[in-house]
Amino acid sequence: MRLQVESDLPTIYADMNVFRYVAYGELVIEDPHRFRWVYSYVHLNEVARGGNTHVLEGMRHLKAVEICDVLNNEFKSVGNIKLRSYIEPKERYRQHLEAISGYENSDDIMIEHLLRLFGADNFEQLSLTPEMLRNEIDRLTSDTDSERRAELQERAEAVSVEMQETINLHLKERCPIDKTRLSMGLTSSARAKAEMSESPIDALWKVIGSSMGGIPKDQFFGFEANPFIKDVPHTQHGALGGAHTVLNLLGFSPDKGLAKREKIKNIMSDGQHVGMASYCNGLLSADKRFCNKANAIYTHIGSNTKALWFPYKPEGCVVRLGIIETEA
Repeated sequence: MRLQVESDLPTIYADMNVFRYVAYGELVIEDPHRFRWVYSYVHLNEVARGGNTHVLEGMRHLKAVEICDVLNNEFKSVGNIKLRSYIEPKERYRQHLEAISGYENSDDIMIEHLLRLFGADNFEQLSLTPEMLRNEIDRLTSDTDSERRAELQERAEAVSVEMQETINLHLKERCPIDKTRLSMGLTSSARAKAEMSESPIDALWKVIGSSMGGIPKDQFFGFEANPFIKDVPHTQHGALGGAHTVLNLLGFSPDKGLAKREKIKNIMSDGQHVGMASYCNGLLSADKRFCNKANAIYTHIGSNTKALWFPYKPEGCVVRLGIIETEA
């Protein structure tokens, strides 16, 4: 959980807002050439979703390179992370759009379940997800040989049945997020104390651990693989992204709009950013809640990665190696 990418320069993974502010001329980074600026597929997905291609100009200005997971011929992680050679961001974005064509909404099924976990009133949409899974597998396997397609459809049917049973048994009654937190003993004061702690995750666990039915702490937060979840690679970036979701659920520097469909994809992206940034030396962002959750995660796993927060000012600001000055 402490793997970091090799680079000739210190690596800084920039949040979307950094690239955007640089593109707009609202942020100046002093001597940016001293660092290797980094982005990932998560940035490209966000550009595709939101349409703000100005971000690409910020990437170009900082000569940012892409960090990526090395996959085998079955598209599974082999546990190796690398930095790609520099490519013009507009060209890389064009390639990305081509690669994801037809798969843009493939995570909608998971989104409905996550929204319900955060207290959304979406039972009707949630109840449609088993059928959505069947249809998606049917669509994705349309060009697969008949034997392989039948196998995948059979597995999808079994998962869909289990999904429906889980929805009806555990998710039928909506539970507001505040009620969920209070049921675990996470009052506002308990959460505030955790935010002030040197080890926030340990502080949260001290409150909730006894009510978790014997689940180990690192398994609950996702740092350790769940033995009941098979065939899903347990990568560093995936595990840390999951921990970001758990911290939101527990109310640690929670994002706003957790139960809102228009917000949830960006919140999910934040978790993915935390994971991908963990391979770098620093994560730079103007989002304080984001940095708080990232540092809580990095502290717990003993990572050398640090989330670096700066206070954004629309009139302009300068960032210097941890020293931030606002221009008059």
